[in-house]
Amino acid sequence: MGNIDITSSPSECATILGHVETWRSTMGLLIVKHVVLLVGLAACGGTPHATTPVTQDPPATTTQRTFAPDPDLERPPRAKLLAIDWSTVRLTSDAEAIALWSKLSITSNDWHDKLEEVPNEFDRPLAVALLREGNFNCVPARAAGECVPPVFDIPEPQATAGLADPCFRRLVALWAIEQLEAEDVAIVFEGLKKIAALPPPESQLTAAALKVVPDNEPARRLELISIAYRAGQRDLANAALGTLDEKFLVEAVTTHHVDGALEMLPVSTHRATFLAAIGDDKLPTKARTTAIAELADDKLAPDLRTALAKVTTTADCAVAASAARVLVQNGEPKFAPKRPRTTAIAPMMRALCVLASYERLQASDEPSLLPGYLPAKGLERIKVSYDSLSDTDPDGDGNLKT
Repeated sequence: MGNIDITSSPSECATILGHVETWRSTMGLLIVKHVVLLVGLAACGGTPHATTPVTQDPPATTTQRTFAPDPDLERPPRAKLLAIDWSTVRLTSDAEAIALWSKLSITSNDWHDKLEEVPNEFDRPLAVALLREGNFNCVPARAAGECVPPVFDIPEPQATAGLADPCFRRLVALWAIEQLEAEDVAIVFEGLKKIAALPPPESQLTAAALKVVPDNEPARRLELISIAYRAGQRDLANAALGTLDEKFLVEAVTTHHVDGALEMLPVSTHRATFLAAIGDDKLPTKARTTAIAELADDKLAPDLRTALAKVTTTADCAVAASAARVLVQNGEPKFAPKRPRTTAIAPMMRALCVLASYERLQASDEPSLLPGYLPAKGLERIKVSYDSLSDTDPDGDGNLKT
């Protein structure tokens, strides 16, 4: 609306008052301009209208609701489980650490809580002493046999089991390995070797032992790998080879007979290693047949031919068949499987095994070699009947039921 000069003339004041009444009837008092209008009205000699005070209702009171503490979020302090004056504890030897383990008296039910109360400075001495003492074999090896079912899982320890129980002790060993520093590996290495020698179904503890060896100690890592491999942990052992350089991979194959190392070596620069693998009876069949396939070419080198000819008589019939197949394909049919000149059971069974393995390598359009194993008179069919109620042995075969 603009400013109002307090010296305005009566006619100007009348005009202003008219505008004010118009605005007042349509819009009400404009609070923002209230002071200005009062000044203008006073200057014009008019009487300002009284303003209606604006009041606000008092804020509604909100009733504060109270909630009980959440037992999951606001747990009461846990009572101490250990009554040990840690200022008096000194761990300068394994014997002192083992004595402290006895004082802790941990069980499968409370060991996490108790170890949380142990000051961090004592974790490593306790871990070293436990690992050096051993006794982690929860499932002892059992003689293989048709009536011995395999064990696939580690049993859970009882809630009251203590450190004398290997099934509980192995769990504490996992904690102990996590406390080790790189320099501790040499101190506990004998204990780690015992862990690596644990047979399946143990795997978690073995994997932890292989992993804790630092990369800058490849000789120790290879030693643990070879122990684990011989214990039946082939998958874990082969998986741990990844950090070894070619020097140690060659040693893994030639000295420790770890087949996974051969797969990581290039045949172009390690021909001698592959040749040695062909004749290594301690390597699995697949590794030896792979070595044959990698080295085989159209024209056999003298060293390869010698190696192949030698293994055609090996006990592993699949390896013998693979070697014979390469020799036959390179113009030496005399190495093809044939019926042995004997009726003894053992050589006949091996010859049939070699034949079966050889025919798996043949093309579909190649003739079978089986007819050469049959006598000229053919085969004799023998029929054996079974009588579950028989109590005599009329045919004299030692079986009353047939």
